[in-house]
Amino acid sequence: MATLNFKRFSHVDDLKVVHLHSLIRFLEPHAAYFAAKGFILPSEGSPDDFDYEALTSLFISTDDMPQDLVEALYQVNEMATPEGMQDILERCEEAGVELALGEEPAPTDVAVQTWLQAPEIFERAHNEYQLDRPRSFESFFNPAGKHVSPLKMPTLAILRAMEADLTEWFDRKKCGKTVKVMPFERDDGLWFLVRRGEPIKRQGAVLDGKSGSVVYRPEKHDVLVYTPALAELRISPVTKKERELYLRVFGKHLFEGDDFFSERGKYTLEPLRRDGKESLVCSDITGLDEIVLREIRIAWGGRHKEFETRRADDIFAAYEEKGRELPRHAPLVLAKFKVNFPDTKKTRALVIYPPNKINIKRHDDSAVLDAWMAKRGFILNQASEEEIEDDVSMAGS
Repeated sequence: MATLNFKRFSHVDDLKVVHLHSLIRFLEPHAAYFAAKGFILPSEGSPDDFDYEALTSLFISTDDMPQDLVEALYQVNEMATPEGMQDILERCEEAGVELALGEEPAPTDVAVQTWLQAPEIFERAHNEYQLDRPRSFESFFNPAGKHVSPLKMPTLAILRAMEADLTEWFDRKKCGKTVKVMPFERDDGLWFLVRRGEPIKRQGAVLDGKSGSVVYRPEKHDVLVYTPALAELRISPVTKKERELYLRVFGKHLFEGDDFFSERGKYTLEPLRRDGKESLVCSDITGLDEIVLREIRIAWGGRHKEFETRRADDIFAAYEEKGRELPRHAPLVLAKFKVNFPDTKKTRALVIYPPNKINIKRHDDSAVLDAWMAKRGFILNQASEEEIEDDVSMAGS
C-alpha cells in the first residue's frame, strides 16, 4: 500500500457512523485475526458489546494484519469521502442497487455497504477514482497524427499480452509478479489504469511491545490516456525507464509498432516571447473567460546552471509597468497560468513544462485548454486546430 494510515477507521466517531451489521460483516472474514489480538466480534444483536475503542487501536497498528484486510481498508478509506459517496450512490442508482441508508448517510457507511452488496460497482468506482488522481502528465504522439487508424477497445487477449510484457519487466526490477491493465472509455479517448507493485518496503513497528518491522509491497497505479484526435499517449508521472517501457508496450500491442509513439516535444512557450500578452487571448475559445500568466521560469544556464523564477499576479502587467520584456534567447522552461472558467468563480491553474509535461487541476478541463494551446501556438504541430476543437465539441456533447 502507498500508506498504512486508515484515518476513516482509526477514530471512534468515524466507525460509529457505519451500520453495525455492515461493519461486522465487513470484519467477519478476519475474525480469527481479531480474536488473536484479543478482540472478539460481537453478534449483530448485541451492539452494546461492541468496543469501538479497542477496534480503532487495531487499525492504528497494522503489525501482521492480513493482506486482503489491508487492501479492503485501503480501498474503503479512499472512497469514504463526500465525492466518493456521490459517485457510488449514482452508480448504485443506475444499477438498481438499494443500500440500507438513512436520510443523511455517512461516506464511510456508503463505502462499506457498497463493498459488501455491490463489489463490482465498488471496484469500478475505486478504479476510476485512481484514474482521476494524477494531475500531471507527459505527452507522446505519433508523427502521422490524423492518418493513424482509430483505436478500438482492446480485446482481453491484447490486454493479457500487454500485462505479460509489463509483468516480465517489473518482475526483473523486483516490483512483483502482478500487473493489471484496465481500459476505460471516456469522452476524450481511452484511459488505462495500470495496477502494479513497487519494491518491498520495510517499516519500523512495535510488535507485542517490542521493536520490530512490517514488510509490505506498496501498490502503485499508473494512468495512461490515448487521445484519438491527436494520436497522443499521455502518461502520469513515472521514471524514465518506466516511461520507455509503456511507450514500447502500448505501441507494440495497440498499434503493432514498438516505436509508434515519438518522444519529440509537444509543448513550447515561444508564443509568450513572440506574441506577449496576445498569446493569452481566449475570447475565441468557448468555455474560457480569461487566462493570466502568473509565473515564468528562465534557464540562463552557464557554468553554474542558473535558473530564474519570476512571479506576479500578472507577469505581463508587471513587465509592462517596468518597461521590461521576456529575454529574447534564454529558454523558457516553465509557465504557470491562472485560468478563469465561466461556470465557476474559482480559478484553476495550468502549468506547462516543455517539451512534454503539463499539469491541469481537473481532467475535464483538458479538452478546452488543448484547444486554446493549439490556437495560440503552445502545442507544436500534431493536429490542426479544427481537429482539436472538434474533439472539444465531442467531449462536451
